[in-house]
Amino acid sequence: MSVYTSITHAQLEDFFVGYLLGDVVSFEGIADGIDNTNYRVKTTKGEVVLTLFESMSESELDHIIGLLAHLSANHLPCPMPQADRQGRLLHRLSNKPAAVFNHLSGAAVSLPSIAQCRAVGEQLARLHLCTQQRQLPLNNSNDISWCQTVFGHISGYLSVADAELIDEELKFQAQCSWSGLPSGVIHGDLFKDNVLFDGDRLSGMLDFYSACTGPLLLDVAITANDWCCENGTVNPDKLNTMISAYQRLRPWQDDELLMWSTALRAAALRFWLSRLQHQIYPRPGVITQQKDPLVFRRILQQHRQPQAVFKPVPKPDLTNANTFTTRRTA
Repeated sequence: MSVYTSITHAQLEDFFVGYLLGDVVSFEGIADGIDNTNYRVKTTKGEVVLTLFESMSESELDHIIGLLAHLSANHLPCPMPQADRQGRLLHRLSNKPAAVFNHLSGAAVSLPSIAQCRAVGEQLARLHLCTQQRQLPLNNSNDISWCQTVFGHISGYLSVADAELIDEELKFQAQCSWSGLPSGVIHGDLFKDNVLFDGDRLSGMLDFYSACTGPLLLDVAITANDWCCENGTVNPDKLNTMISAYQRLRPWQDDELLMWSTALRAAALRFWLSRLQHQIYPRPGVITQQKDPLVFRRILQQHRQPQAVFKPVPKPDLTNANTFTTRRTA
């Protein structure tokens, strides 16, 4: 959500004529994120968010916009696409696909509390359950093949140690099979900067543009690596809380338990590579945000160490709810 495409006040005024959202009063770019251009727009009727999509096709966006409309209709706290006077949800601005969304209250947190980790686990489970009967014909574009391709593009810029670590992990992940695991619509990028809170109340889940069909366990691992790790170090209390909250709504199958550490490693590798790619090949923009690749290097290294891998394991519970503790495996 950096700003790659600059727009003028006059452009916005012309664009908003097609809506019933009031006249444009002011606007400003939103710096968080790295994929699309976002503006916070204040009108005479309130505040909305305008998104210009930098790389996704309109056919891909039709599926994502439809997903957001579905989630909003089912009362999940996510951006609701705003229809224009003709009922259309997707437009073009500055030769880019564009859409307008309602403004969600709250703010992102940089150091989440235990209660906030619990809320994220619950909402992620609700998302997975809400979309069980919904087809999203978009496959994971950041799978092992993507990782291998990115590594080929950036390996020449890496230290010998980093290149060897990534190559070894790629070989490990290429031997792992995700077939048979519960699959469905996944967010794919539910990081702290994509979630809003009012106190401990989760008020918004943002940036569904990595959403696709994939293993639900991978979505949990992606989320846990960001929410439950502090500077690359796992916080077992936060991890236990998030997984327990998720499990109360969608218990894991036995094969998911077995794949948990592999999922954590796969998620760490994917985001280490993407951050390295953005660092080595930065995209031009008026406001851009670079994120530290070393965070996910440290997370991956920790998950690769057998004595330091945190795994959720069943714990007796008199209420029959699925609760978990974390332990180190030897």
